[in-house]
Amino acid sequence: MNTAKLKRLRETFGEYRIDGILLRTGSNLRYISGYSGSNGLCYINREDAWFFTDFRYKTQSASEVNNMNIIVPEEGDLFAALEKSGCILPGTTVGFEGNRLSYEEAEKMIAMFPKTIFKNTAMLMEELASVKEPEELEALREAARISDAAFARLLEDIRPGITERQLDAKLSFIMKSLGSERDSFDTIVASGPNSARPHHKPTERVLQRGDLVTIDFGAMSRGYHGDVTRTVCLGKADAKQREIYTIVQDAQMAALKGIRAGLTGKAVDAISRDLIAAKGYGDYFGHGLGHGLGLEIHAEPRLSPKYDKILKPNQVVTVEPGIYLPEWGGVRIEDDVIVTETGCEIITDSPRDLIEL
Repeated sequence: MNTAKLKRLRETFGEYRIDGILLRTGSNLRYISGYSGSNGLCYINREDAWFFTDFRYKTQSASEVNNMNIIVPEEGDLFAALEKSGCILPGTTVGFEGNRLSYEEAEKMIAMFPKTIFKNTAMLMEELASVKEPEELEALREAARISDAAFARLLEDIRPGITERQLDAKLSFIMKSLGSERDSFDTIVASGPNSARPHHKPTERVLQRGDLVTIDFGAMSRGYHGDVTRTVCLGKADAKQREIYTIVQDAQMAALKGIRAGLTGKAVDAISRDLIAAKGYGDYFGHGLGHGLGLEIHAEPRLSPKYDKILKPNQVVTVEPGIYLPEWGGVRIEDDVIVTETGCEIITDSPRDLIEL
């Protein structure tokens, strides 16, 4: 029974001035309960916890949720079952996920409990979940290992004549054959001028000799996401391609050497951003340096010019600088790291030097 997460959650109640918290379906519910289904609700107070789901997930919740009282109402209305259970007491203050609960559900909840004070505690769970337990770090390491192994195999298929979509399909098959639960997100395969689009969707474009090809992908292990990007060149890189690649590689290595607990996400972002700007390409690096990883692909914390929060040990983030030149192409290199007191542990290990195929 995993009680450590419940204990950490309850320790935040004083800071947020709440007596309990209500969580709906999603990664936060899975984080605290272990439940991976698509319909669930839980209420946690200082002494106990209740989990509600419908008949479809009765057996699943019994095997996944081992730290809460499980209630499966016959009528399937989870909020009605919550009211009937009596676990939310009049006069208490209850936190809820204002960034996740629908407006309709919030209205229903407030009407059902007129003597309860509801307080928006958006981001409480996200910040709590950003600091990983040992078993979570192992799942993230496994997702990284599968991702690396899949990329090594994919290199045999990256060649002129194959389309972006075909490469996407091959990579998905390889990751699953190596043990990935599913693709961590919709894979990006961006070739030639398409590589100037950071979130390009694979098309029928045929890869051509001389192309830069950016592949952004990730495997998944026990619900935890991997996220890796590599840019390769089909054939011998020309001077411009090598220049851009070297700048991005240097910017990433500088951030990997500089990141550590105690710095803000903004400060780490600036390490790469300032280097790219000094080389004259600051206007072509338009996204944040990285984001947190966990049960969601984009999680807390962030590495960006606007993120002033302090990084903590055992947070897991991506480090992914890039340069994108319209109509020419782009380069991005991305790795996953565990933040430590003195630096970071890089858990992805695909080659970072330019690969010329």
